[in-house]
Amino acid sequence: MTNKPPFDSWEKMADEMAQFFISTETQTHAIDKLTKLKQGNRLLEDFWSEFITWKKLSGYNEVALVGLFKKGIHPALAQKLVKIGQLRNSDSLDEWYEKALSFERSRRDAIEEFGGRKIVESSGDAKKKPVLNVPR
Repeated sequence: MTNKPPFDSWEKMADEMAQFFISTETQTHAIDKLTKLKQGNRLLEDFWSEFITWKKLSGYNEVALVGLFKKGIHPALAQKLVKIGQLRNSDSLDEWYEKALSFERSRRDAIEEFGGRKIVESSGDAKKKPVLNVPR
């Protein structure tokens, strides 16, 4: 006879207990908050902090949460994650966040380095190098 613990980790136990004790009103409120949550002009880290708070109370599975995360972050960032980051709905929420954070930090570093100037591709010849678009 073995004395195997009923849960593999503290987090799994806490999740199971939360699902058992969370009222339907709380869960409905969390779902409403998650579906309306937008990053807007906030830092991704701030959006994520609020997202994970409501995530824990929603009872949603990983696939649903990835969909809501993708819908809530800045649209340009979501596009970049799919096109360049090659993320799919089947990838974990943590993978989405880590890749998004990496892209967001790179964007912030570029803005800091170039002083808010944007680097844009030149039109026409595909062999041309990107040009610096300096606001006048």
